[in-house]
Order: sequence, then C-alpha cells, then structure tokens
Amino acid sequence: MYTVQPVGSLTKAFTAAAIGELVAEGKMDWDNTPISHYLPEFRLEDPVLTSQLTNVDLLSHRAGMPNLDFGWYRTNTTRRELIKRLKHVKLDSKLRTKAQYSNVMYTVAGEAAANVAGTKYETLVENKILKPLRLVYTGFGPVEMSKRYGNHAIPYNAVSYEDAKGGQFITGYLDPIYLSEAPSGDLHSNVLDLVRWGRVIMQSGMADGRQVLNKTSVDQLLVGYTFMTGARRAPEFAPVQAYGMGWILDSYKGKNYFGHSGSIFGFRSNLMVFPDDDLVIAHTANVKVAELLTYVPFYIVDELFGLPKTQDWLAVSDKAAKTLYNQAQLGRDGVFPKQVEGTSPSHNLTEYVGTYTNSVYGEGSVHLDLGWLYFRYNAMDGIMEHYHYDAFKTELADFFVQMTTLATFTLDKDHRVSGLQMEVMGSLIQFTKVATRAA
Repeated sequence: MYTVQPVGSLTKAFTAAAIGELVAEGKMDWDNTPISHYLPEFRLEDPVLTSQLTNVDLLSHRAGMPNLDFGWYRTNTTRRELIKRLKHVKLDSKLRTKAQYSNVMYTVAGEAAANVAGTKYETLVENKILKPLRLVYTGFGPVEMSKRYGNHAIPYNAVSYEDAKGGQFITGYLDPIYLSEAPSGDLHSNVLDLVRWGRVIMQSGMADGRQVLNKTSVDQLLVGYTFMTGARRAPEFAPVQAYGMGWILDSYKGKNYFGHSGSIFGFRSNLMVFPDDDLVIAHTANVKVAELLTYVPFYIVDELFGLPKTQDWLAVSDKAAKTLYNQAQLGRDGVFPKQVEGTSPSHNLTEYVGTYTNSVYGEGSVHLDLGWLYFRYNAMDGIMEHYHYDAFKTELADFFVQMTTLATFTLDKDHRVSGLQMEVMGSLIQFTKVATRAA
C-alpha cells in the first residue's frame, strides 16, 4: 500500500463533485438559487449580496471573501457558529472576475450541501464520492487516518533552506483538533486513489467502464469561471489560468491540463490531469515546503512526450523552495516599523490582562505569567515582548504555523486599555477588551 497522508486543498474538488451529485438529483443548483436558501445560517452584512451568492460563486472563489483562516484555525467552535460570524465581515458587493481564494467559502458550500442532504459533510462526500468510486485509501481527518492505516505519513518541517538541504528536519505530529474548514482541505489519500480520482474526472465521471458520477455535473466542474492570474505568464503556459470548481485550468506547451495542489499541516500534494494525453500525475510529500511537486510534472511531460526543454524545472523548483523558506523566515521575524527605543508601556502589565473579542474572529485573551504577557487564541499561546510604547512583538507559533506580528493595545478617552489590534495573514484585526465587572 502506498503511504497515506493529508492532501489539503485537493479536497475542494471532492466537495464540488459531491455538490454536483446533489445538483444532478435536483436538490441543489449551480447558479440560480442562493446559498442562503440551502443554509439559513449563512448571512452577510449586505442582504442583497446574501441573496445573490450561489454555489458557482463560492466554488470558483469569486465572492471576494478575505482570508479568515486565522479565525478558523485550531478552534473547537462549530462550523455553523463560525459561519454565523460571517455577517460581520465587510465585503464588496461586486463579484470578482479574478479569483480571491477562500477556504471559508468552500466550507460554507460544503456545509450547505450537507444541510440539504440531511447529514454531516464528511458523510455526504463518503456516500456520494468515496464509496461509489471505491477510493479505499481516502477519508477525513489525520487522527482517523492514523487509526485506519499503518502506513501513514508524519509531517516534517525545516527551519531554513540550508537545514532542508542538509536533511535537518523537525518532526511534527498529527493534529487532534478537528478541522473547521474540512470542506476545503481535510481529506487524506494516497497516490493510487488520487490517480483513480483524476481519471474519473478526466472520463466525465466514468469508473471501471460505467457511469458512476453524473456526466453533466462533472463536466461543469471543468468550466472556467474566474481568472487565477493577471500578469503576463511564461510562454510555456496559457495566457491566463482559470479556476473552475475545485480545479485550476491551464495548458503547458499546447497541452491542456487541469489540476490542483494542496498544503496543510506540514503536508504537500499535487494532482495534474492531461485529458487529451490520457495522463494523470499525482504526488505527495510530508514536508511543509516541497516545491518539486509544483514543477516536476512539467519535467515529466517534457520527457514523456519529447517536448523542447525550455526550462530546467528541477532547478526552478529548488529556487522556488529557497524563496519560500526566506518568506517563512520573514513571517517568523515579522516586518515592523522602526523601533522607538527608550519607551515603555503606558500601563502596568496587569492592566493589559483580560479577555478580548472580535465579531468575526471570536475571543482571545491576554494573561501574565512570570512577568511576561501572553496572547492566547484558539490553540495558540504566544509570548508578547515589548517593542515600543503600547506595542508588543507577539509570536504566534506551533508546528504548523510560525509567525510574529506586532500587537498594539489601544486606549479609550479615559486612557484605559480598551482593545488590541494586530495584522495577521494580511488582515488588520481589532479586538475589543471585555470590561470586567466590579466586585
């Protein structure tokens, strides 16, 4: 048996395909009925936008939802409760032509489909996709994976490019906390099942000589709805890269292909299908940075079909890996304004202690331990080191996420600590301090 591991965003295609089966049964539709009809908990600040967003909008990443992954990361809050928070997100009512990638919106679509089917999301995909296609090495959750398969992978990560080149890796673990964004990335699988899955989609839902998935629905997944790129691309590829529903559509040296990559919890995966050439390439890696997966398919295609070698894809992958390690280092170090030396906090550290809330991100807290402040959020507990004034260099890290941000406390008109703001994953989050009741 080939090694089983989490495959991250390859899950999106399974979610879209399961919804396609409900569309074929007449229980949902792609682009006429709003998602809010299927999932009443889904409401946005703009009621007009709520009434317009459909399955296609969510599954092709054109709804314009910002990156909220930090708020959904390693939390025990249920999906439905997290979805209810979306009514507080500020959204532009204009639908995008360029994809704005959103794990959250895939989660909404998957949960809406589960609600229509009257079952859990995971059960829906198992019944509509995994069992009919006999994908016996594919399922949900890393802990369940470890129980089912002896030959499963453990994640690894390296601190730097140099460490990775020298084989110096940190051993990770399988996260026991359920993935709130499961419809966007919770599946595990192996290359045998992934190749079988790719062939099923390539053959419009056929498996073992019979029609297992609805042909019309499968073909609809491979229609481009949004653009993934805007800048001029390398001449080997199509002028633009499109996103269908769970699949990225492109061409390489005149050969059409569709595929997707996945990255989650120290695991990487990639699946590429060249339908006109009857070729499926699937590969996985249990290291956080593995750019070889991105570029080696082009090396394979060049070799397999004798195409002109225009780039050294192995060298390109090495360069890309080095870039990613450098970017990760920037994230760990943080990019801050010039430090003003000689300043001190405006209050005693005890006055920063308390509970802090945000309507979208929920609740965090600041606590004091042995003279140091710590910020606790979901399953993370990061030390806060004074930087200047009321700003603290805050480390938010575990094996899966390593980042440092500047957390700045805000004061009200009476000069009391009233809130905390920090930039995480490109979004400025403003937490409000919860007032303590007098004894």
